[in-house]
Amino acid sequence: MQKVGAMDKIQNESSRYNVWQNSIYAISIAWERDKVALYIIFVQILLTVAIHVTSIFLPRTVVAQIINGMSLEALIITILVFTIVLTFLRSVCDYFDSGERLRKSSLRFSVSRDILTKVISSDYANLEEQRFIDSKRKAQESVAGNAAATEQIYYSFKLLGINVLGFVVYTILLTTIHPGIMFIVASTSIFGIITRRKANKWRFNNDNDEAAVIKRVRYITRVGNEYSLAKDIRLFPMIPWLKDIYNTNIKLAHDFTKKVQTKHLIADVMDCFAAFVREGIAYAYLIWQVLFHNMPVDSFVLMFAAIGGFSVWIAGILDEYGNLSENSLSYCRLREFLEYPNKFKYENGEDFAIEKDKPYVLELKNVTFRYSGARENTLENICLTIKEGEKLAIVGLNGAGKTTLVKLLCGFYDPTDGHILLNGKDIREYNRKQYYTLFAAVFQEFNILPLSIAENVSQQPLDKTDISKVKYCLRLSGLLEKVEGLVDNVKSRLGKDVNEDAIELSGGETQKLMLARALYKNAPVLILDEPTAALDPIAESNLYSQYNELSAGRTSIYISHRLASTHFCDRIVLIANKRIAEIGTHEELLKQKGIYTELFEVQSMYYREESVV
Repeated sequence: MQKVGAMDKIQNESSRYNVWQNSIYAISIAWERDKVALYIIFVQILLTVAIHVTSIFLPRTVVAQIINGMSLEALIITILVFTIVLTFLRSVCDYFDSGERLRKSSLRFSVSRDILTKVISSDYANLEEQRFIDSKRKAQESVAGNAAATEQIYYSFKLLGINVLGFVVYTILLTTIHPGIMFIVASTSIFGIITRRKANKWRFNNDNDEAAVIKRVRYITRVGNEYSLAKDIRLFPMIPWLKDIYNTNIKLAHDFTKKVQTKHLIADVMDCFAAFVREGIAYAYLIWQVLFHNMPVDSFVLMFAAIGGFSVWIAGILDEYGNLSENSLSYCRLREFLEYPNKFKYENGEDFAIEKDKPYVLELKNVTFRYSGARENTLENICLTIKEGEKLAIVGLNGAGKTTLVKLLCGFYDPTDGHILLNGKDIREYNRKQYYTLFAAVFQEFNILPLSIAENVSQQPLDKTDISKVKYCLRLSGLLEKVEGLVDNVKSRLGKDVNEDAIELSGGETQKLMLARALYKNAPVLILDEPTAALDPIAESNLYSQYNELSAGRTSIYISHRLASTHFCDRIVLIANKRIAEIGTHEELLKQKGIYTELFEVQSMYYREESVV
């Protein structure tokens, strides 16, 4: 009864699809993925109505037999037969109920898989669009638990079907009742629903206030339980402050709940009054028919039960349509996300396959880029050609746009203006997924899978992983000695959140693992984005000394803000003021005595001061 006001919420949001379109969409998903779920719903509708009809005919039949002077044995047999039939129907219904829950959950999980597939296959640029992020959040709400719309909509189908069929059957049974009485029963039932709907409408119109309070309460709870924040909470005077915020918001939530309860209490009182009027008039009419119009007592008993059920069916239809409407709103959000457009070409793009010994030249031609929603460009008029086998370093201050430049090269974004060319052809024309195979990278943000070290390196199941190649890449990255000291060697598992026996790697060791992963892919272009950020000085020095071996036979792009770490590269590109400010070898840039020289002197000054000390 709490969701009758869902239609008011629907009307406040513009939707591309209506209730019936979304219902057909949900049914089509079930028909495609699990037809049995629909068959079960249909059978449950028939069984439930059959149980109700059988239940109201039992007292009518017994009363008729008593009036007709049937023997006690006949009465017992009648009651026994009805009991057996009801028990059988309920048992069959319970059997289908148990299977129904599992199948509806499975359908919800299948939609959750659709959402995940959309996320991992969508344009990388979409992942940073606020509209995409909001749309994804709303879509995920539609699969978040058994109460989510993608599961509940099938319950709505069942309950709406039960109530509609029950209404039809009871209407047929009540054909002998005066139309005026039928009107009173229907109108008072609707009146009670409208009063509850107004209470629900108030809650829906104010649920943003409640959500804001709950959000703050959950945030404070999460902060208090977060292990990584425990030291700060204890070192700084945060405990009284957090408790005060928590208590304030709990009180706001309590006050909101009291308002909701008050409005629902008023609605319940009005509903009870409507029920009193409805049933009082209807039952008075039936009694009058018995006393003055010779209505048989058994018919009175049947009509008495049917009138009560008739009002329940009406209320059920309106309630379940409201629930269906709310679920439909979630489906609108779900479908909006699943249909979120991609700008890149995939299957409709030109096929791209890496060819052995074929040179690959990348060129940025007057490239300008601005992030979605930003007021200023991040990069402007970038012109750069990266030759086959070249070792290129990209340097600059934090925020200069180094990583953005590399993401453009990788095809994660399209330029706002200009072109990125591969062997003279705009990369927009290629199948973007196939284009990605050109690159292997170690970015600053990375993720460890709760699998074995070998699988994290190969990004393949263990039975498809070349263990000797894994160890070779671990040796190049400087992690092999650590791994060989583990009990399970490269089969040692990571991810303590999932695997209790998992090992933990330090930040530097994780960075080495990511480097091994990039090497294992053996792509023509290797990208290292601040690969020494978490390494100690010795590990960093080892990486520099092995850089030629790491990048052998491939083009490499090395991003760093440490200028002293780039002297082994063929060319260095300095990004400043959104443009390529300087370009050349380490020695050439020092001779120019420009920005590169200035930054190099500033950074090297600290090392010279430490030497003097």
